[in-house]
This record gives sequence, structure tokens and C-alpha cells, in this order.
Amino acid sequence: MKAWAKPVGTGLLATVIVLGYGLLLWKGPWWFDSSHLRQKDLQPADGVVITGFRTTVVALGAGAIAGLGLYYTHRSHKHTEKLFEQSEKLFAHTREKDREQAQLTREGQVTDRYVEAIKLLSSENMTVRIGGIFSLERIARDSKDDRLTVVELLTAHVRESTRENPRSPKVTHIAADVQAALTVLGRRSTEPNDHRLDFYHCGLNNAHLSDGDFRRSLFYYSNLSGAGFAGAQLDGAGLSFCEAEGAAFSHASAREADFVNAIYRNGWFLAADLTDCDFYGCDLSGSDFGRRYAEDGNPPIPPAILANARLTRAKLNGTNLRGVDLSTVRGLERDQLAEAITDKNTILPDRWGGGEDEY
Repeated sequence: MKAWAKPVGTGLLATVIVLGYGLLLWKGPWWFDSSHLRQKDLQPADGVVITGFRTTVVALGAGAIAGLGLYYTHRSHKHTEKLFEQSEKLFAHTREKDREQAQLTREGQVTDRYVEAIKLLSSENMTVRIGGIFSLERIARDSKDDRLTVVELLTAHVRESTRENPRSPKVTHIAADVQAALTVLGRRSTEPNDHRLDFYHCGLNNAHLSDGDFRRSLFYYSNLSGAGFAGAQLDGAGLSFCEAEGAAFSHASAREADFVNAIYRNGWFLAADLTDCDFYGCDLSGSDFGRRYAEDGNPPIPPAILANARLTRAKLNGTNLRGVDLSTVRGLERDQLAEAITDKNTILPDRWGGGEDEY
């Protein structure tokens, strides 16, 4: 059917309806009641019939027009709803495409930033390397998907920069970029299933790891002499086989950490939580676990917590255990304790019996 046929047909139909309706108003009374109506000399009774018929026809026409208006209003409403639904679908599709495009753009920007940070990290200039480390920290904060990669990269940087070589002299202080990497790793956002930080065979002499989060981290066979772990989180950490003369663990939480067969002489463990720690064969000579009493205006410092800790074969020559609760420690022998520094507030292991009366 040609495009002009439908509107022409609709116009003709409307013309026929209007003419028919007008003709009905004019001749209708005689069509439907010709036997009771005069053709000429109309009387009042004829007028009543004609008026009543035409009034009825007018009312029916008005009703038809109103019904037709409602019909077209309903159709228009349905059409509007359909257009609205289509617009909603189109908008949702467009929004999804925009989101995908924004994500791709963001990932591209993160990738570019990551590549630039790697270039900075590989620079021979110390300041540039430190800038690269803090750029990687920003990437890890902005992109959760890249967080693990950044952590592994910074951990590898620490290992490769501090890996001890028996043929080379030991480094007494770590480099500034290594310290920056340790600082970033210590304040990273952590989740329960995060991988352990691996610091095997690292030379972290005099490193500053205080207040950092190093839970479950592995420091096996590392040199931690003079390292500061004060206030750090070290629960479940592997600190065995290390050389850590003078390391500081004051106020740290190191529950279930391993210190097996390591050297921690002259260390500081004041107020540290060492619950369930394993000090098997560990050299703790001269280390300070005991209470610091108030003196010279300084507040007292509570002793370390050694609940259920293992001290089998640990060296305690000159180790300060004043005020320490040893009631639940495992493997402690009398000859070990005889070499330590104790006082009347030191609580003996329950299995020994006798309590404070032995002092």
C-alpha cells in the first residue's frame, strides 16, 4: 500500500461519518418514526419527538467522541510507555558502555603509571627510586587488582637490594629506598588471605619496621641486628635462624611467632605480646623481658607476655625476667632460670610448684 493511501482513506471515512451524522440529525426522526410524524404543518407533539431523538443522537455522538478520545489517549500513553522503556534500555546500554569504556581507560592509565613507576624503581638515582616506590604505593591504593603485584614487587626489591653475600662485607644500615619500601609494605592494606611477605636471607640491619603490619611475614636467616619492630604486628611471623643482636620488639604483638635457633641477644621485648611463641634454642642473653618500675618520673612499663611460650634450650644468660609471668611457659628448666635476672614478682612455672617461696 502506498504511503498516501492510508491518510486519504482515513479522511474520506471521517467525511462520510460527519455527513452521515449530520444527515441522521436532520432526517433521523422520520427514518425511525415516520408513521407518527408529519412531513408538513408540524405540531408541538411532533417537535417533542424530533427534539428527543436529536438530543439522544447528540448524546450518543458526544459519548462516541469521548470514547474515541479515551481510546487515542490510551494508545498515546502506551506508545509513550513503550518509548520510555526503549529509552531506559538504551540509556542502560549506553551507561554500561560508558562504564566499560571508563574502566578500560582507567586500567590503561593504571598500566601507564605502573610502567612509569617500574622505570623509576630501576633508576640508579636514589631519589628517583624512592619516588617510584611511593608511586607504586599510590597504584596499590587506587587499584585493588594491582595490589598483590605491587606488594610482591616491593618485597622482591627489598630482597634483591639486601640479599647478603658471604663474600661481601655486611651492610650496617639499609639504603633509603629499601627503608621506603619497608615502610610502604608495613602500612599496606591487608586482607586475611594475603600472601606472606618473604624476606629470606635479607640484610635488614637497623631497619625501621616499627608499627608496621608484618603478620605471617618470613624473615628466616635474615640479619635483623638493631632492627626496630616496636609496636609492630608480627603475629605468626617467621623470625627463626636470624641474627638479631639488639633488635627491639617493645609493645609489639608477636603471638605464635617463631624465634627458633636464632640470636636475639640484648633485645628489647618490654610489654610485647609473645603468647604461644617458640623460642626453642634461641639465644636471648641480655635481653629485656622484665617489668620496668617507675623511676625518675618515668612511668612503669609492663613485662612481656609469655603465656604458653616455649623456652626449651633457650639461653637466658643475664636475661631480665623481673615481674614476668612464667606460670604457663613450656620447656623452661631451673638451670636456665638460674642464669636469668628475676625478682620476687617473677612467677614460676606451675609444674615446678612452690611458687614465690623458692625465691
